[in-house]
Amino acid sequence: MTAQFRLLVTPKIRRQLAMLEQAAAARPGSLRDRELRALKLGLQALIEGREIDFESKRLGYSHNHHDLRDCAELKVPVIPESRFGHDLGPSHRLIYREYEAEDGGLPYREAICFEPRGNDRPFEVAGARLRREVGRPEPALAHLPNHRPSFQRGGAEPTGPPRLPLPPDLRKALAAASNIADARGAVTAPRSTQRPPSGRTGGPPGREL
Repeated sequence: MTAQFRLLVTPKIRRQLAMLEQAAAARPGSLRDRELRALKLGLQALIEGREIDFESKRLGYSHNHHDLRDCAELKVPVIPESRFGHDLGPSHRLIYREYEAEDGGLPYREAICFEPRGNDRPFEVAGARLRREVGRPEPALAHLPNHRPSFQRGGAEPTGPPRLPLPPDLRKALAAASNIADARGAVTAPRSTQRPPSGRTGGPPGREL
């Protein structure tokens, strides 16, 4: 399919891809092999704007969760999970954000984390990587509507994240990168500079900053 977004991949996602590739090469067909294929599939879906194929849902904020109002999740199947005979749905989550382009090109999507869903791990990891505290709303996100975290399947909810302006640190990093106009390219996003809390892989092709 035609690319709809440019992909930004954080250093931790790149390291995860490298680790999964090494493990998959050592044990084809293993859980790590399946996770690798699922992560690559999810990243490609972000590039092609196919979030609707993965039950994508915008995230929110509540007093006992991190403020992730600028994020959305892809629900990516890796292993079948059930409880009392009922299918629990896709086992993993790929959390991402979206930014408007300033160069007239395609907008950006930034992959934040890819984790199994148990014990709210994807949201805990995303909150930690974005340096956000549980129960504390982010002032920079005050203008965004809140979609409270929901554990119910279905319902009319936004499927993607809000498209925000490029933050200053990311704008600076992108300006320093070369040949980033390729819509299928992935560039390494800088570390978050928000308030702290109390190698190339075989994924979608791209460039390092």
